[in-house]
Amino acid sequence: MASSVSPEIASFFQDPDASDAVVHAAFQIAAPIVQGTALTTDEMMSGGGMRVVYFILDASPSMDPVAAALRNGFNEDFVPAVTAAREDDISALRVGGVAFSSGSPVPIWKGTDADGNESYFHPFDQLPQITTGDYNPAWGNGTDLHRAITEGSAQAFRYAGDLQAEIGMDVDVDIVILSDGANNGAPTDPSGVRQIITGRDKTRVRYVFFYFETEWGLSVKRHRPNELSELEKYAINGLGIDGEQVQAFARKPGETPKEQASRFRRLMAVMSRVSAARNVSAVVTTAAVTDDDELV
Repeated sequence: MASSVSPEIASFFQDPDASDAVVHAAFQIAAPIVQGTALTTDEMMSGGGMRVVYFILDASPSMDPVAAALRNGFNEDFVPAVTAAREDDISALRVGGVAFSSGSPVPIWKGTDADGNESYFHPFDQLPQITTGDYNPAWGNGTDLHRAITEGSAQAFRYAGDLQAEIGMDVDVDIVILSDGANNGAPTDPSGVRQIITGRDKTRVRYVFFYFETEWGLSVKRHRPNELSELEKYAINGLGIDGEQVQAFARKPGETPKEQASRFRRLMAVMSRVSAARNVSAVVTTAAVTDDDELV
């Protein structure tokens, strides 16, 4: 990997200040958690493009009722769904991610490469299983979402920048956030996160926010047709995420555990389809998923 990734990270941004913020955070990262599985010769020769998909998963205590469904969704359903929906023109995909509650987010999908080295970015079809050691909201405390987005973004861009320098080709980045609440830890001001998100090069970097509504989080209801919900005000106006990439999965009053599991399964299906393709809208993709029988 390259010894200095500043120019490569800067290439993902249009705002130099946003780039500087990510570069500063990126250089605080210990090397192993930004190492990944090397590209194969076939991947490098195919010319189909390279994309890093990075997940930021909420592990706060309120996610505990769906924790097993999330782990099982990734372990059993995610890869087949991505494979089925994957764009033909993307030849190389790498996935990584973190789980967050309070404090620094924790990397998930730890594995080893062919040489026995730690690896945290993998081809979709070689994802390690997510275990309770990776993701267990029962151990969580708080929702440090702003910190997770900043540090998670730094990890994603650090890896993508290193990879770009190594292979000599542009790398696109998707950062997918899954949460059931708003930030309640330091920093409370979302302006730093907003600067990073709005300062990116939108032709190469996509942020997606999937919101799984629980009784403890933000409201997803619109009181008037043209008025933003509490969630949309936070995600779009506060964090700077594009409206077409902010999707809520609304809670039904009095829903049963079975109904909640069905709602979460629908979220996983949409998340799979968005991860599989470039430049698709989370909102439009959700509208296409209308029947549980269609899912993965």
